[in-house]
This record gives sequence, structure tokens and C-alpha cells, in this order.
Amino acid sequence: MVKNFFKVAFRNLFRQRGYSLLNLLGLSLGIACGLLLTLHIKEELSYDKNFPKHDLIYRFVSTEWSKSSPSLAAEMLKYFPEIKSIARFSDAGRDIVNSDPEHRAECSGYFADSTAIQVFDLKAVVGDPVRALGEPYCMVITRSMAEKFFGKKDPIGQQLTFNNKDKVWVKAVIEDLPSNSHLKFDYLFSMTTFYKLVPVNWLNNRGWMFGWTYILFNSKEDVNKTKQKLKDFWFAYNGTDANKAEVLESYNSLRLQPLTDIHLRSNLIQEMGPNSSIVYIYIFIAVEVLILLIACVNFINLFTTQALRRLKEVSIRKVLGAKKIQLIMQFLGEAFILTVLAGLIAVLIYWIALPFYNNVAGRNVSATEIFQPINLAIIIGIVFFTGLLSGIFPALFISGFQPAVSLKSSKLPHSSAGILRKALVVFQFVVAGFLIISTVLIYQQMKLFRDKQLGFDKDQVMIVKLYGNFRDKVLKQPDVVQNEMLSNPDILSMGKSSNLIGDDLSVESVTPINPPAGKEYPNVRVFRIDENYLNVLNIKLKAGRNFSRQFNDSASFIINEKAAQMLELRNPLGSSIVNNTSNLQGKVVGIIKDFNFASLHNQIEPLVLEYKPDWTGNLLLKIKAGKTASAINFVKAEIEKMAPGTLVSYGFLDDRISGMYKKEDSMSQVLKVFSILAIIISCLGLFGLSAFASEIRTKEIGIRKVIGANTINLIQLLSKDFIVLVLIGNLLAWPIAWYAVNKWLNEFTYKITIGWEVFVGSAIITFIIAFFTIGYHCIMTARRSPVRSLRTE
Repeated sequence: MVKNFFKVAFRNLFRQRGYSLLNLLGLSLGIACGLLLTLHIKEELSYDKNFPKHDLIYRFVSTEWSKSSPSLAAEMLKYFPEIKSIARFSDAGRDIVNSDPEHRAECSGYFADSTAIQVFDLKAVVGDPVRALGEPYCMVITRSMAEKFFGKKDPIGQQLTFNNKDKVWVKAVIEDLPSNSHLKFDYLFSMTTFYKLVPVNWLNNRGWMFGWTYILFNSKEDVNKTKQKLKDFWFAYNGTDANKAEVLESYNSLRLQPLTDIHLRSNLIQEMGPNSSIVYIYIFIAVEVLILLIACVNFINLFTTQALRRLKEVSIRKVLGAKKIQLIMQFLGEAFILTVLAGLIAVLIYWIALPFYNNVAGRNVSATEIFQPINLAIIIGIVFFTGLLSGIFPALFISGFQPAVSLKSSKLPHSSAGILRKALVVFQFVVAGFLIISTVLIYQQMKLFRDKQLGFDKDQVMIVKLYGNFRDKVLKQPDVVQNEMLSNPDILSMGKSSNLIGDDLSVESVTPINPPAGKEYPNVRVFRIDENYLNVLNIKLKAGRNFSRQFNDSASFIINEKAAQMLELRNPLGSSIVNNTSNLQGKVVGIIKDFNFASLHNQIEPLVLEYKPDWTGNLLLKIKAGKTASAINFVKAEIEKMAPGTLVSYGFLDDRISGMYKKEDSMSQVLKVFSILAIIISCLGLFGLSAFASEIRTKEIGIRKVIGANTINLIQLLSKDFIVLVLIGNLLAWPIAWYAVNKWLNEFTYKITIGWEVFVGSAIITFIIAFFTIGYHCIMTARRSPVRSLRTE
């Protein structure tokens, strides 16, 4: 019986090889898409779960900041016996590191407590990392950094030089952190080093958000106990002299943030790095489900069409005593055979598509990862549920026909199958229309990001990192460096800044000198520049003047229009203001027009610029259009001449700004690809159904031709039903797509207006594609000789 089962199954697959091929192709594309998206979603949801105690690690978060004050950790350890350990990290920046003139690279790291080893279970390769992070001017490096700088040599007891001046001892090496973690670094400096570099009064400042505080609890029960006592602790921590209303207000935004929530559910001020969003996971899940459903719908339609040709076979089997369950198992088995074959083809498609996925998603997934047990289980699960979902209806439907009905006539019996097939075609084009509209609207939003006038000139601006001897040269002899750089006609201007457009700028307290009693001013964004910065980016002054070395501008400010409005300065130019964070007091010498110094997700915020050339770390060079390559070579040569041995680390401002929308751009690319695949899969089904419809109406077409119908009439007759289904699918897709995209657009301050032309254009695209899909069979059937048509049984 088993042998007969497989013989019949494969015989029918090969007998209807055209339909079987369409089925295989559509289903394998759907499964391959589902596999890629599932592995992507799995990777995103796995962030920070490789740490053994991830479910007991929480980050302390206050207000909209991800950071907290230096003294918080010690006070929490005293107050909460439920806390097992606390680890703090403070940003050490991205620096040029070298072990000798031949080994130089740009690396990033943090100052960290020795408890970080215990909290995150960081594995030692060599040395004692706990001890290393307890000693001043010592560091721990990752295995990959050790190999980069020392090769096979023992790194313990060696020195690394930072920015050509600061030497630090390597005392331990740890394993690299997993890629799916928000915590990314090449090295860790000891926190005792940080304490020696920072003034004592800063360390005691409870309002200074210096770094990130991670808490390890003994158990989940201790987490709940701590949350219950958090309010009392917060009042105690702020002291009896604090304003209770202000403390209560700040407590309302206080929380313990689970470690595993940071990557997808956190977008606070000064995160350790850019995070993703749970919204995009929901979008990818929806796309995956829709693609798999389209593939299943396609399979159901084509498999049912194939099965309908076997009504007489089913009837004879029933007459000979076959039970309904046997027939169900026969058709369900055939569906599973096709699904398993499709699954194998899907794995092949996955391997072929993997480089593209890695490029779009910014990952480095190996083809062999698919053979991991969990990933194999995912493949089997997708194949099983797809096969079950796709095969169960055709099996139940065909096995339910009465033998007498089928044996009396060569025609297909009347049933709900036709209605269902039409409904499924509508569903396919609802999804296809939805994806097309969503893709076009997201593309328009991304185009807005690229094309919007930001209030400055971002094109052809080269950014060079300042460090070591080159930085000293730039800061001590700015005129010499500027003359050298501008001697090349391809370089139009040069300036310096502490931060770059798109950085999470420092948030500081700036107020008028004598604010009204009881008046509270929101904090503002602050960064430091030289006198040429505004000219390089062509940032326009609304009033006043730029910074200048002809004036004593070390205590002067330039503010944007928003800052002038927020500070309620009636005559802002010449007004005296004070930066309470840095204790700098001076006058406003210029007002600049508002410009987008952060991403377009946010509104323009109040901004204060200070004249601090000595605090700058970035050199900005405006390059003549079309001269980029020659200018880069010139800059490299000049830096080598001025500061031999300097590693030139550079980039471009427009690339940096584009990177601010990497999440959205990746999603746009993914949706674009899967929209095309959804249309292809839908059209495969439509192609098969139109072939079937043309075949069963062959005699009707012959008769119509005999009585005078022309080819145009017959094409209209054969295609109108499908065109109506495509139209209904588009009309249903419109409100769904509008709602989904509008909800997504609400995340942005600057967004497109959704126009009707996108919806009409989507409908036209699907009509054209659908017509060309079904047109072949319609034309071939309409042009067939009536004699041949009327002879067809």
C-alpha cells in the first residue's frame, strides 16, 4: 500500500508537470522568504540573551536618559540587599590605537567596574580581568583586538598607545562579545583610571549622567522587591533638602529596564549605540506571514485545480471501497511530498540569497548556520505547517464528492471550490497591493530624508578624526594647517567641531543670567566649534556675527532660533546667558537659523554653540564637487607630512547622515524585495488558474468562434473574471495599506503626505502584471482553431 501510495503520488506529479512545477516554484519561494525572515527575527529577538544571567540583569534608567550618575551604584548597593552586584560603564570613545608603528587601528571601548566581569560573565582568555579592572591605567582587551595588535605574542604586560600619547598596560584578554548584543567594545579601561582623570566635584554631582548602570539581582523575586522600594530609595538618594515635587516628578519616569529590552524597546538619550525597534519586528513578522499565506493560497488553488482533474479516479476508488480517510491521506501525502521538495529548493534559494540578505541587514551570517539544530527545527516547522495548511483543504474537498455525481458527467461538479479559489486570488492581490503601496510610500519617506533641506550643506564634506600629534598641530598652529589644506584649490574651506551632525549631543543647563524666581528652563543641546565651522556647512546667521579670533569669544555663545525662543530672550543678540553645567557665562553674539542637527525623527531642539577650538576632535573639509579622490589623497599626504605615522581616519558627512536612517532604509529594501516576490508568487497562481480556466472552456470558445466571436471578444471573456478579482483585491488593500503606513509615519516629525496617486498607480501596476500573466493563455485559446476546440473532450 505504501509503495502504491508513492507510485500514484509521483505519477500524478509528473503527469501534470506544468502545474506541479508552478506549485513547487511558488511554494519554495514562499518558504525561502519565510526562512530568511524567521532567521532575521530570531536574531533580533536573541539580543543580549547569550549572557548567562540575562534575565536577572537590569539597567537603571531615569527620565529620558539611558545614563545615570557616578554615585548611584554605591548608594543602591547600600540600600538594596536584593542586589547581587552593580557594574558601570562610561564611554571612553573611539581612538586610534597602536602597539608599534606597524600595527595601528581605530578601536572603541569603555571605562568599566571590575564587577562587569561577574555581571556579564565575561570569559577570560588570559590574565585576571577582575584584577585588571581594579588597577589604575590598566586595561582588558578582547581576543580579536589582542590578535590584531600582538598576533601570537603574549599581550599580558604589553602597552598600547592611544592617540599617540596615552600609554595603557594590557593586563587581561577576554573572549569577544557576541554580535547580538547592544554592548560592543574592543577594550575596557579600569574605572579607577576614570576616577583619576575626572575632578572630584564631578564625581559627587548627582545630576551628571556619566555612564550606564547595570544591576545584577539574585532572583526575580528580588527584582520585584527592589521595584517596590524604589520610590523610598529615590527620595533618600536625593536628600531631605530636595524639592519633593521635583523628586516625585523624576521618580515617575524612573525604571529598571530589562537587559533584553534594550535593543528593541529602548531609544533614550545617549544610548551605547543605535538600537533597533520592536515595530520593525512586527512588520517583518507580518510580511513573513503574508508571504507564506500567499504561497499557501497559491498552492491550495493550484493543487485543488490538479485534484479536480482526478474526480473520476476518486469516484472509482470510493466505489471499490476506499474510505474517506484513505483519500484524505493520499491527497495530503501528495501535498507534503510537494512541500518537502519545495523546502529543499527553498534551502538552495536561501543559500543563493544569503549574500544579499547580509548586505541589506548589515550582518555576516554564514551559510552553515542553517544546519544549527534550532534553525533545522525552524525549517521543519515551516515546511510542516505550510504543508498542512496547504494540503488539508484540497484533501477534504476532493474526498467529499459523491461518486455518482462525478461518474455521470465529465463536467466538474458544482461546489464552493470555485468561490473559494476566487476568494483566495482576491486575498493574494490584497497582500500584493498592500506590499506595493507600502513599499512606494516608505520609499517616498526615505526620499524625503535624502532630499529634505536640512538648513546646512551636507555634500562634499570630508570629516577627519583629530588625534595625537596631528591634533596638537591643528590646535596649536591652526593657521599653518589651514593654509596648507587650502593651498589645494579642490579644498574650499576648513573647520573644526567637538561633535558631528547626527551625534547624540550633550544636554546641558543653559539659562539667562538672572532668570525669574521659580522659573524652570528645559536643558538644551550644546556642542563646541571653531570660527570656521558655520562657513564649512554654510549654516546661515539670522543676526549678529560668527565667532572670531579678533574677539575674546571664549565666553561667547551662538544660539539657534529655538534656543532664543525657549530662553524667552526679547532681544537675544547681546543678552547674557550662563551654561550652568560648565559654569561658563557670556553674551550671545550670534543667532543662527534653525537647522536639523539630529535625525528627522525629531523636531529641531534648542541648540547652543560655544567657541572652544581646544575641545574639538573633528576636522571638516569642504571639497569641490568631482574632486573627492584627488582631495583625499592630498589630505592624507599633508597629514603624513605634518604628523608622520598618523593613521588617517576619515568619512563623509552625507554618508553619516544617511546612516541615521539605516533601520528604515533596510526595511524599505526588504519590503521592496518581498513585494516583488509576492507579485511573482501571486502571478504563478494566476498563470495556473488561467490555464485551467482556458482549458475547461475550450468547447465554449470553439462554439463562440463558429457563431462569429472575434479574438478581442474572446480575450475579454476569458480575462474579465480575473481582472475583476484583481480590482477587488486592490480596493481592499487600499484602506489596510493607508492605515499601516500612516501609523508608521507617526514616528516621524517630518513626513510625507499620503497621496491618492500611489493607490491608483499600485492598481495599474497589478492590472498590467495580471493581464500579461493571464494574457498568454487567453490569446492562445482565443486563436485556437474551432475544429480543434470542438473535438476536445
